[in-house]
Amino acid sequence: MKTGDSRRYVRVAYQGGPGSHSERAGLTLLKERFTGWPFASFADAAAALANAQADLLLLPIHNSTTGDIGDALEAAKVFISLGEIELPVEHYLLGVPGVRRNELRVAWAHPQVGMQCRGWIERSGLEVRIVDDGARRAPDFLASNLRHVGVLGPIGIGTATGLYPLEGPIQDRADNRTTFRLLARAGGNTKTISAHMREEVLT
Repeated sequence: MKTGDSRRYVRVAYQGGPGSHSERAGLTLLKERFTGWPFASFADAAAALANAQADLLLLPIHNSTTGDIGDALEAAKVFISLGEIELPVEHYLLGVPGVRRNELRVAWAHPQVGMQCRGWIERSGLEVRIVDDGARRAPDFLASNLRHVGVLGPIGIGTATGLYPLEGPIQDRADNRTTFRLLARAGGNTKTISAHMREEVLT
């Protein structure tokens, strides 16, 4: 986006919550123009763009450990791509402040996080429950002061909410990476629109 009067914030729909890797990807791509709008699912985030409620959509489409992220690719297919970014992805075991690792019995994890940390989960001794997203649930989790439950996810969740890292990184591969795709609505001459949006948003 050009500097000066044309500069504006960009409302970006994404799946996750404060401190998530998707939020980090948006901030990396758009810097101070990024205004994140978190949703519980890829489909809900995609609907916000389709209905013109959001300016753009940001989705994780591939992970180096788990492969293509099918639900995200399905949500992305009706939109045009403005570009992609690949980021290293680390996960941690997070708990409420003051809790000790040996107090935990259960851990919550997004499906992708669970698959990327499969080996650690098998060794952890914890019951892992798959939830829509640890980042979205973190504020309520913190307020509830659940001392027997942890959250698996990026350390940014803790920075954003106050949860404390107890162990990590815990992903199975040290070189774990995710590719994120920035998307816009299609319409008219898609090729022309795509080039125009790239210039306006990413410069």
